[in-house]
Amino acid sequence: MQGKIGKGLMIVCVLSLFIPFAVFAGGQKDDVILIGAPMPLTGPYASDGEQMRMALELAVEEKNAAGGLLGKQLKLITGDVGALEPEKIKAVGERLAGQNVHVALTGYADSGVDARVFAQYAMPYIHADAMTEDALVARKQIADTGTSNLFQYCPAEVAYGEDASEYLFKVPAAMGWTPPNKNIAVVKVDYSYNILAADKFAELSAAKGYKIVVDETIQFGHVEFGPILSKIKDAGASFVTFWDLDPKDAANFMKQFYDAFIDEGIQALVYMQFTPVIPEFLDLAGEAAEGLLWSTTVNPVSDGVADYDKRWIAKFGSEPASSYSYGTRDGFDLWVAAVERAGTVDDFEAVIEELKKTDHRGLTGRIVFDPEDHTAYAGMDYIPTVWQQVWGGRHNKSFPKEFAGGYAYKLPPWVK
Repeated sequence: MQGKIGKGLMIVCVLSLFIPFAVFAGGQKDDVILIGAPMPLTGPYASDGEQMRMALELAVEEKNAAGGLLGKQLKLITGDVGALEPEKIKAVGERLAGQNVHVALTGYADSGVDARVFAQYAMPYIHADAMTEDALVARKQIADTGTSNLFQYCPAEVAYGEDASEYLFKVPAAMGWTPPNKNIAVVKVDYSYNILAADKFAELSAAKGYKIVVDETIQFGHVEFGPILSKIKDAGASFVTFWDLDPKDAANFMKQFYDAFIDEGIQALVYMQFTPVIPEFLDLAGEAAEGLLWSTTVNPVSDGVADYDKRWIAKFGSEPASSYSYGTRDGFDLWVAAVERAGTVDDFEAVIEELKKTDHRGLTGRIVFDPEDHTAYAGMDYIPTVWQQVWGGRHNKSFPKEFAGGYAYKLPPWVK
């Protein structure tokens, strides 16, 4: 899971081991349509995984109540990929394929391994891992065979780096604060999802005249951030960016940052990629997260969100707690639409051809797949990156203004 990025990018060299993908050529032959769902139901991402499971349970229940799909009832089969561990992903993939599921569908089950695993099989694999490694697998399949069963219904992680380099430096003016310099600190975990985004951010920011004064690569489970915080202070970084998917790591960083600087102050903003949306983050970070900036490419942004929330609350008794409460439903809905257009669920090639044509306006935006790698397009006309600030113990949408609802940025409490 924590392999170096160089090793991750060697994926294109070993893909021949996984082609052709049409190993299993048909689904269940009775009147039940099986949805396989590889998800992180235990481990550090379990709170996100639970929301994915709930989203699919609601989707299946509603579709079955409406008469099913092509006149057949749907059944959900889950598989726990734990902490996104390669051996668990492989085992889940083998089990779901052995059960002849008609689709493998998830919010995320990533580590770069899931795409390689599901590329072996014929059924569509629909996910929102937000990983270039997954896109490379699909790209290789398409180059070699003309098609791919892999569909990533969100932009890849580099979109975070590109977006942050465009917008982060505009936030100070919106806060009424002037940063003392153009110095940036980059703290990133040794995981491609975070490395690629952080490095793209650093590259584009440097091209704009900003200076990377701290560039630290850590491992998952990093405990003591004191030395890194000392470097940040000594270097006078005005923008502190943290790229680590593990919510425990992110919360640990914020608590130590807060303790180090809340009294004497530090002239710096803190930005994180995606991780704060994982439900347990706010509970773990507590007051230390107040003022934190973060963004995600999976957000509830459509007019249908309010109605969806009501249906969710009616079933589960609580509000959706994750962006993947919404994104996973989009993955389900676009697959259902493709099956209905194809008029079959067993002919995987026909369903895949319809998935390629997807132009789905879902809860998280307009989903259209790039024909070269089956990754959803990013941008305001497609899947927007939405910024939020933690304030009052909750997430507040802050940018773009179309989604902010009038929220005004607050100066973090450590900026004195």
